[in-house]
Amino acid sequence: MRGIFLIILLTFGGIVMTSSLFAQTHTFDIRIGSNNTIGTIEVQKKENGSVRHILIKSRVQMMLLSKMNSDLSVEFRDNLLLQARSVRQSNKSGEDKATITKREGNDYVVVHNGDRSVLSNTNIQHTVAELYFSEPRDVSRIFSETLGQFLTLKALGNGQYELNLPEGKRNIYKYIKGLLVEVEVNHTLGKAYFKKTS
Repeated sequence: MRGIFLIILLTFGGIVMTSSLFAQTHTFDIRIGSNNTIGTIEVQKKENGSVRHILIKSRVQMMLLSKMNSDLSVEFRDNLLLQARSVRQSNKSGEDKATITKREGNDYVVVHNGDRSVLSNTNIQHTVAELYFSEPRDVSRIFSETLGQFLTLKALGNGQYELNLPEGKRNIYKYIKGLLVEVEVNHTLGKAYFKKTS
């Protein structure tokens, strides 16, 4: 009898734990041109009850000397951004960047490359990191964890969305059946593409 109780407890406990903890992981190749892969992006989302964590790691190697690593960590609680940390490291002098966003009461404190600002009386419900996991239907304003500011998001139709960046740049996010399959990035070096591989 004790053995049967233990089996039932372990089975039920496993079901409860599985239902409260959910994870997704996807990988994207970073390409310039049609087939020139210069790096990868790994995105991971973990959900446990009302808490959601997103981790994004990108690794870029161009030619023999140019290298850039970016790490983004985002935490939501009750569908509101609690904190975000974005770090970009390059082997070129002066190109490292860091942005930390943290909720304090009804405000958000943003420290972007050492400069502190406050977003007063606001709720951040949608961020750029979430674009990797779900189609942003009915979202027109989105927070960039990397830039520490709100950006405009425009639906183009056919599962495509345009993210308007400072200096007139824009990225296009493409979805099929609600899942992100490609990001077209307009960069100073030209266009790059993030293509989903898994």
